[in-house]
Amino acid sequence: MTSKFEGLLLQAKNLIAAGKFNDADELLGPLKSENPLSQDIARLWCSLAMRTGRVAEVLAYATKIYEHVQGDFYKAHWAHVLGTASFILLDLPAAQAYFTAALNHLMALAKSGKIPPQKESTIHLRTEANPFASGEAEKLLWTTCADLAQLGISAFPFAGTLLGLVRNGCLLDFDKDIDIAVQMESWDACCTALEQAGWAKVPMRIEYANYRDYVHPELGITLDVCGLRDRGKQIVGGFALPGYPDDYQRVSVFPKFDLTQRNTDYGSVWFPRQPEKILRAFYGDWRTPNPNWDTVVSALNLENFTLLVRCYAYHRLIQHWLLGNLGKAWCYAHQIALRDPDDVLALRSRQWMERAIVRLNREMPVWPRNQLQKRVYTRMVADLFHEGHINFLREARALGTHLTVCVVSDQRVLENKGKFPVMKQAERAAVVAACKYVNVVMTETPPRVTPEYMLENGFDIYAFACASEQERQEKYKFCNLLPAEMIQELGYTPGISTSDIVLRIQEGAGRKHTDAKS
Repeated sequence: MTSKFEGLLLQAKNLIAAGKFNDADELLGPLKSENPLSQDIARLWCSLAMRTGRVAEVLAYATKIYEHVQGDFYKAHWAHVLGTASFILLDLPAAQAYFTAALNHLMALAKSGKIPPQKESTIHLRTEANPFASGEAEKLLWTTCADLAQLGISAFPFAGTLLGLVRNGCLLDFDKDIDIAVQMESWDACCTALEQAGWAKVPMRIEYANYRDYVHPELGITLDVCGLRDRGKQIVGGFALPGYPDDYQRVSVFPKFDLTQRNTDYGSVWFPRQPEKILRAFYGDWRTPNPNWDTVVSALNLENFTLLVRCYAYHRLIQHWLLGNLGKAWCYAHQIALRDPDDVLALRSRQWMERAIVRLNREMPVWPRNQLQKRVYTRMVADLFHEGHINFLREARALGTHLTVCVVSDQRVLENKGKFPVMKQAERAAVVAACKYVNVVMTETPPRVTPEYMLENGFDIYAFACASEQERQEKYKFCNLLPAEMIQELGYTPGISTSDIVLRIQEGAGRKHTDAKS
């Protein structure tokens, strides 16, 4: 390859990256004619063609390259190109066949003891602050939602954006876009309003009826708009392709949820009244970060693992394997196997990658179980922390997957028992927080436990223990609005209590013994 030839290819690559597609085409067209079987030219030309609506031309050209090249790595690459082109053209059976061929080539490569070299991650030095970390993206989110709300459009934070706001109190630093959702009844009005406000619609390779991308002309931040519709007692979203069979759809299902208005510095916006409902449906254990999460495949609320989703997962699996990123590739193979335990292709791919990861002495990836959390809530004094407290917290934690404890205030103890506790609230809270059965400690909660409070905080069970019938009646009175299945009374450890410990101390326990003689 001559230096002049390399220079032209680099120039074409830079033009594509800059969005100057016509100029890139003028360079690549003659090069393609002169060198019809050059893989370097073919890669750039196919990349350009997929960006400029000429995907059908990719199939014929990539087929010739696939037939010409030798070696499983190159065969896998061009089979992946053919699968991607077929996917974009919505010929999903053909896409699946090409992706299958690519995976078979990669497994043959692994069987021979070879793995694609891992590409070094390029570190891009930011010339300006990360808009998601700086707060610029969040300001844009609230400004956009407030503007839409003024127009009578109930758009609200959704997916990863909602996750960051609820879990972290701000947008996720590493996020790449802002996600909002709107009911399909307001879809056209929402899209029109965004475009009138200056948001530029991003051409999508597959035009879904309920999903659209926009980019902010000044900040360069991407906005994903998701359309939702009611279906009986459910709300559904995903990727809709009207006129295509069920296997070409991606349907995500949510329980019914309501919206409420919330005031921000940029105006009144709409926000889910019970955001945990949405997050649980999406993520299961949404409080535990998963760096390998890909909502298209990973979302727990997929109605079916359709051919559309399967092809997307194959596409991403092969893409990462070709780049030598075995950890990421393994995660996609693992997720396919979780969705379809009979997918032999995914199972075999995962097995070969595990062997390679062990041989290369790389860290074996771990996929979180993402089980649906069952969250337990309780209130306690926890004064002079003792064995009975430990037994209670152990049993409470065993009721679910997460335990939140409210350590009540000194004033509340005085009101209930007519005396202050020995230890101050901060001291009692510190001790409870150190208990291995406790996930979260709270110090400010309402005395009455209502269904609204449980729902707002994502609690499933309210647990308590009673030392007497009078205490039992008092505690049931404060949670009498909860349904019976939400209430769990636990046993009280006999023979030990804070009052017993105080009495022991008063009677001389712990003092140094001396034989005083008269």
